[in-house]
Amino acid sequence: MTSELYIRIKNLNETKILAQKVSESLSIPFFICLSGDIGSGKTTFARFLINQFSKKKIKVLSPTFPIVQIYDLKTVNIWHYDLYRIEKKNEFFNLDFDTAINNCVIVEWPDIFLDYFPKDRIEIIFQDEKNNSRDVRIKLFGTSQKIKEKLWKKLDQI
Repeated sequence: MTSELYIRIKNLNETKILAQKVSESLSIPFFICLSGDIGSGKTTFARFLINQFSKKKIKVLSPTFPIVQIYDLKTVNIWHYDLYRIEKKNEFFNLDFDTAINNCVIVEWPDIFLDYFPKDRIEIIFQDEKNNSRDVRIKLFGTSQKIKEKLWKKLDQI
C-alpha cells in the first residue's frame, strides 16, 4: 500500500523547512529515495535533512563523484548515495549497501534500483515548475505510511 502527499515549495527556505518537517516525522532507521531532474533540489534537501540530524551545521557534500558519503553523527549514521553514474546494477552492491541498509539511507537517482530497496521507504520526487517553485510528491511505502498523519500536519504549516 502506498500513500502520497503533495506540496509546492517556492524557495530555498521552504526546502529547508520541508527537510525539518520530514526529519521530525521520521523514525530511525529510515530509507529515503530522492528523484527529480538535475538541479531540482535533491542534494539541497538531503543537505538540510542531514543537518537536522546533526544538530549542528556540518558540510554535506554531493556524493555524485564518490557515489556515497557517510555521516557518522552522534545519534545516527546516514549513508547518502548518488547513483547517477551507476549504469550496472551489480556496481551498486560494491558500495556496502548491505551495511548501509541497517542504518539511515538517502539515495539520489534511485530509479533503476527500486527493486532492491526495502518495501518500507519514502520516495520524494522534485519537479521544477514556473517561477522557480517546485512541486514535491512524497510517497510513503510499507510501514513508512505510519508517519502520514504526523507529516501531513507538519506540512500544512509550510
